[in-house]
Amino acid sequence: MLQTAVNQNSRPTDNSSTPVINDLKPVMKGLYPAFRDSETGEVHLSLDQDGTLALDHSFFNLPQHWIGERNNTGEVMTLIPTVEAGYWRPCGFIAIAKQILLPLDS
Repeated sequence: MLQTAVNQNSRPTDNSSTPVINDLKPVMKGLYPAFRDSETGEVHLSLDQDGTLALDHSFFNLPQHWIGERNNTGEVMTLIPTVEAGYWRPCGFIAIAKQILLPLDS
């Protein structure tokens, strides 16, 4: 499936040998944006302001004890340091930081 997505979205005119994936829907299928407290293991799906599942990592509707800082209008600006963003699958939580390894510039 990934190979199909890569082939459909690669731009052959680019000089890079690395394909560009513009449509991540096939790759992300079954993954739901979520947050986890690494100390307690507590996981919450990302929700929009109205309480429906969010398509991105939203700070709405997270537990109050996870809130680190709010701005002067009450919007959440930061979460406590033990809360990490990731994705939920039926098999468990996948932390973003532990799955994405970017190459270092030399």
